[in-house]
Amino acid sequence: MTIVADEAEEYRIPLYTQPQAAQIIDVRPETLRNWARGYAYKTLGGVVEAFPMITTTRSGSGRAPSVPFLGLAEAYVLAAFRSAGVPMQRIRPAIQWLDEHIGLPAALASERLKTDGAEILYDFSRQSAATDGRVVDDIGDLVVVRNQQRVFAPLVSRYLQTISYRNGYVELIRLPRYEQVEVTIDPRINSGRPTIARRGLRVADVVSRLAAGEPAAQVAADYALTTDEVRALVATRM
Repeated sequence: MTIVADEAEEYRIPLYTQPQAAQIIDVRPETLRNWARGYAYKTLGGVVEAFPMITTTRSGSGRAPSVPFLGLAEAYVLAAFRSAGVPMQRIRPAIQWLDEHIGLPAALASERLKTDGAEILYDFSRQSAATDGRVVDDIGDLVVVRNQQRVFAPLVSRYLQTISYRNGYVELIRLPRYEQVEVTIDPRINSGRPTIARRGLRVADVVSRLAAGEPAAQVAADYALTTDEVRALVATRM
């Protein structure tokens, strides 16, 4: 499956600056910047260039949005891989392998990653073992064998379970760090900003009122939330 024409625009409109995207998926700004831009570093064998790993658009200003929802979704999955403890130097070639063998653009944001990605990465680790045996151990942090099937490790699987797909690509993400309130990211709602799912309210609107000194009970009443929900939102943002 591929992104159809009318949806491609929706997925690729720049919605976030890189710092905003980093805050949403809970990674350091410099980490997301490296994923978006790539970087170069020197080794004894010469200069190594690390390619960008998420979809971005060119912008005329560093303050202008450059990360579309598609890129945010890719970064979200990258954060899952990194949380599993796999070194970035292993993740980069693995992503190239996924792109080639899934056969879709932006493989990290595709539904095939969830259905076929574990098997594809397992094959990658076996192919790479001849030249670097450490790859097997590292990819083993992402993929496990269960009932004679290759599946993603529990930590990665939990991330993928928070994603909903439409026409083969990510359409919505439920942010797991908001444990007491369901907060989602959907490019069609509130311009892709974190949103309280049952009310359609931006998290930022609730949090800003408390930051201005308004009582939690009053904010909760105005937005038809519980006081506990309001307090949980603030605690999570801190």
